[in-house]
Amino acid sequence: MVIYIDVLLFTNILVNYCILSLTQKFIHISTKEVRLIVSAFLSSLFSLVVLIDYIPDILSLIIKLCCAVFMCLIAFKINSIVLLIKCVCVNFAISVLFCGVMFLMHNYCNVKNIAIINDTVYFQIDPAKLIILTVIIYIIIIIAQRFLQHDITNSIVNLKITFKDSDFMCLAKIDTACSVTEPFSGSPVIIVENSVLNQKIETNRIIPYKALGAEGVLKGFKADVINIDKKVIDKDVYIGIYDGTIDPTFKAIINHKIVR
Repeated sequence: MVIYIDVLLFTNILVNYCILSLTQKFIHISTKEVRLIVSAFLSSLFSLVVLIDYIPDILSLIIKLCCAVFMCLIAFKINSIVLLIKCVCVNFAISVLFCGVMFLMHNYCNVKNIAIINDTVYFQIDPAKLIILTVIIYIIIIIAQRFLQHDITNSIVNLKITFKDSDFMCLAKIDTACSVTEPFSGSPVIIVENSVLNQKIETNRIIPYKALGAEGVLKGFKADVINIDKKVIDKDVYIGIYDGTIDPTFKAIINHKIVR
């Protein structure tokens, strides 16, 4: 099989992006879409190992682990060695699962135009089909995003904030237009009316925001536990305190990334 570098890199960019997206969902870590794309693009360069005649198994394993570390460091904001290990393990496991499925298709299902060289998957596809595939994937992603956003847009939920053994509850809106994050950690923020907290809370964060038809800064703090419709959110979430009235029907705005 003749290997075309452009096809090799393109297909690996797509695969790497899917692996990174799955990794993000499994570990519930927030990141920017551009970081996933850049990581998928740069890590696709590791696929060039198919051009080498032979790589020992142990060296192939080391290369894959290095690739997983490289992908995670670029795609996500890693602030601890524990989080890095978690990201790499999940990423590597998904990559191995993907290669396993491709190996089965290649060896037992007689699928054509697939080659596995040095544990790297290569799909042979002509340029015209490559362009068509790109357009189709782009359309599918756009449609999927529209459906996902429609599912959570204007959703009103029950919010429960736990902080220092005190619980604060109110109705909140999950807003796809709200992308407020705590500037140092990048963690998502829930904007809450001051009236909900009904007591003076010591704040230790200043959070810039663009929402509620205005922009400015909010005093904030990190919640101990967040429950949305009685479901515990396994993410670091900060609370931004809003002194005005958000809406007559709900008292908080939830960054949509918290529930994804």
